[in-house]
Amino acid sequence: MIEKIVPASNDLQGAEIGLNQQMLPVFLGILFAAAIAWFFLSRRLYGVLKHGYPRVYKALGSPNLIMKKSLITNYRVIMFLVRRNYESTDDVNIVRLCRGLRYILFIYAVSLLGCLLLLFDKIY
Repeated sequence: MIEKIVPASNDLQGAEIGLNQQMLPVFLGILFAAAIAWFFLSRRLYGVLKHGYPRVYKALGSPNLIMKKSLITNYRVIMFLVRRNYESTDDVNIVRLCRGLRYILFIYAVSLLGCLLLLFDKIY
């Protein structure tokens, strides 16, 4: 009687593995979409900063999308977003772009963590 009520452990493991295999493409899709959104929003932000706030643009290391992009420049831009230094500009457009980039950065980090957990779960 108990065997009919409680499912066997093999059934639970099979369901768990199936769920993990289904979630990995979801996380990868979110990562891809976040990367594309980051590309377009950061391009707009760099243009606005370059023309409207050249001091902030130079303080960030004159970031571009492809050329002259180093780890230090990336670190400065990410810290600019995380520390909310953009709020000192008092420009609604810049604040909106930076908030969007912060949200995308958070979504990207959570999705990357989800992918890594699922991949390490498969390995071990």
